[in-house]
Amino acid sequence: MSTEIQAATAAVGSSKRSDAELAQEALDNQAKELKGQRSKQSQTDETDGEEDNGIETEEDEEDEDEERDGHFSALAKFSKEFLDVLAEPNGPLPEEERKSKPLMQSQKDYKEVLRLLQDLVQYDSDEPEVTYGVECPDSLSRVSVTSHLVSAALTTLHPHHLRRLATRLLSDTSLWISRLFRKFESATCITDDQREGVVRVGRMLLHSKYPRYAADGHQALYARPPLIYVAATAHTSLPLHLATALGIGSSSVRVVPCNTVVGSPVAMDTAALDRILAADLAAQKKPLMVIANVGGGVVGGVDNVTRIQEICQSHDVWLHVEGHNLAALTLPNSPNLPASVGDSMTLPLGMWLGVPALPFVTVYRVLEATSVHAAGLTALNLQVRVDTLQLWITLLSLGSSGVSGRMMLGFELAQQLQNCLSEHPRIRLLSPEPVGAPPYTSIGDLISRPISTAQLLETVCGTVVFQYVPENMKEGRNSEYYDNLNSWLGQVVRREVAGFIPLELVSLEGAGLVLRWSPLEGPYTHHLTPSAVEELIRALHQQIDILNATVKQREMFSALVSKNVNLQLAEIPQWAGLGGVRYIPDVWLSQEPLPDSAKEDVNYLNSHLVEQLKATDSAFSLGEGSDGLGCVRFGMVTDDTDLEELLALVLTTGKGIESSSKFLEQMTQVVKKGIETATEDLKRESDEKIWQEGLLRHVPIFGSVYNWLSPPTQQGIRGRTLDLNAGVLESTENIYKYHMQIRHGEAPSHDTKLPPAPLVQTSVTPSPSTPSHSRNSSAASAARRVSESSNTTTGGAHPRQGSAVSQVPQDQVNGSAKGPNTDNAATTVRPVVENSSKLETVAG
Repeated sequence: MSTEIQAATAAVGSSKRSDAELAQEALDNQAKELKGQRSKQSQTDETDGEEDNGIETEEDEEDEDEERDGHFSALAKFSKEFLDVLAEPNGPLPEEERKSKPLMQSQKDYKEVLRLLQDLVQYDSDEPEVTYGVECPDSLSRVSVTSHLVSAALTTLHPHHLRRLATRLLSDTSLWISRLFRKFESATCITDDQREGVVRVGRMLLHSKYPRYAADGHQALYARPPLIYVAATAHTSLPLHLATALGIGSSSVRVVPCNTVVGSPVAMDTAALDRILAADLAAQKKPLMVIANVGGGVVGGVDNVTRIQEICQSHDVWLHVEGHNLAALTLPNSPNLPASVGDSMTLPLGMWLGVPALPFVTVYRVLEATSVHAAGLTALNLQVRVDTLQLWITLLSLGSSGVSGRMMLGFELAQQLQNCLSEHPRIRLLSPEPVGAPPYTSIGDLISRPISTAQLLETVCGTVVFQYVPENMKEGRNSEYYDNLNSWLGQVVRREVAGFIPLELVSLEGAGLVLRWSPLEGPYTHHLTPSAVEELIRALHQQIDILNATVKQREMFSALVSKNVNLQLAEIPQWAGLGGVRYIPDVWLSQEPLPDSAKEDVNYLNSHLVEQLKATDSAFSLGEGSDGLGCVRFGMVTDDTDLEELLALVLTTGKGIESSSKFLEQMTQVVKKGIETATEDLKRESDEKIWQEGLLRHVPIFGSVYNWLSPPTQQGIRGRTLDLNAGVLESTENIYKYHMQIRHGEAPSHDTKLPPAPLVQTSVTPSPSTPSHSRNSSAASAARRVSESSNTTTGGAHPRQGSAVSQVPQDQVNGSAKGPNTDNAATTVRPVVENSSKLETVAG
């Protein structure tokens, strides 16, 4: 009763207060009353049975502990079953099961779903021979990956407790990072996207520079448009991403050029930056932020942060810094000295530490609270997972010495490679060159004495970018051929070092193809030692010697090819060797350009030439020139390679194949002409015989009776035989009468009496005006017949000229029911005498 009176009195005395305040006060009073009642009840129960209540309280606590432990135990058990399904070795699923399908109405067992996931992770239909796998090289990587599971499980906690836990994790992580990187008065923002942090910083600046931005939106920017300045060495996607995310337009994000006269060619031109800022301020525009680079981007350029910071302070512009060299702030040279590096910076800790699945951190100087909250820099997304858990576990596991140790190892390995390559005359460094002169200062000596932050960032090396160039070439773009050489160098060296040093091949607009390695980007860097880099350097020197020899002999190679009329130099796209050589037959030497029929001949001849050369040396291969014609490819060579011997081998083999093609083509013409001549002769003789015997003998039925009453005179079979050696078509009466053959050009012995000459002898040898290598019948078909013939040697020798003699038997023309028409006569071939070069043809 007294409580109600007090509440009523308070309500009357505060009639001017709002209804919400009165309602809240009433609720507080009711809560106090309930608390008092519970306290009194507790005291009463305690006096009645203190011992029993004590036992029950202990049992309740034990049940709660068991329940709490049971949740993690069940999760651990299920996680093991879950991962065991993925770890079970299985072959690829059928293509039908891998295809994307509409969502099924019925439920599916999670093991079947995981089986499909396993197949999609391990196999790719475009590369069926490759098997992929998840790689976690050390225990810390596995802890980071597994912590994502715990991070998602924590979202099931009570919201109030979950928020307190997430705040604690973020507070610890922010404290550790600010001390590691010596930004003691800064706050941190955890994001999943590397560019999201700088976007939120830009949004904070918009709210800070434009007080009406929260209320008026982009209308507040109209009077003085905001501008952002980005270094030219930054990632190419950063300007467009900033303009899109902030909604300020691509014209509001400007790229500051690099030095062209004084200073590093991969560093921002500070004089140009100062001029641009002054001009924009005079044009009533408002510069928001300058994004500088220290060791980031492709080439790892380092901007003059000290000078840029002075310019930004004079124009009241925010300075944001990115790059691998920021990792040097963790080196223990001056751990208690604040690092004066810009107002904010992005830290990809997962990349630098070699730990997968870590979020990105943005360290920033805190402005007014309203701008910070409006930009989302303090937002905690607790609906999916606790973002800071993985980073919290990793930093706590490594400790400050473990973090700085991994950073220091990466810088030492990069500096070791950088110092070695800087002394090679045929290697051009695109990344910053070592500071000073040999012997260079090591990282250990550098941090052993006090050094300014700017000097530290300019001295360390986090990325090495280099390329093989012509001698004494200091600047400019490499030619296409040298791009091919660098591509070959990168592939061969990467294979020799077994992939533990991931050399990248990157194309730069002003330099061409380059090789790049950043130890601060590799997941296996902390497993490397200086001896691994020594192995990489040894492989580079060995392959560069081969490149030097190839470039040197390439000029001699071109000169030797040009001296021979049958050899033609072929330019092969994307080929890093000496080049290509094409063999041109004599018949096509005068044709320029080659007709289509000649191209087919040349392609097939060179293809057969490569097959012949591979029997001698497997290094020969078939290539295709820029003109689409086949050629013999010559790869990399050494100083002791005899080019004259190699080209002589190509020439000799090519001439052998060409001569074999010509011989067989000529024989083809002789046989073809012989068959045509024999057919014509036999048809003419048959017609003459019909006129001599009379037409009555060939009339059906009547001719048979007439032949029975008056038999015709029996005449010997007089067919035709073709001597391939002499190219002569002869009648066959001597073969059937004397059962012997005489080759043209053979001298008879003294005891041998030769038969008389055949009644018919016709020469079928091509006339001198007829080319021995017919262009109507392509040499490609001849080359095919050469390769398929069992009498042709692979070395290009002529086929055996003593081929088997074949005879075409003739049915009796006289008495044929078909009459005098011989157009339908069939032609067959059968052997008569072996080891002869004659072909007998008889029409029937």
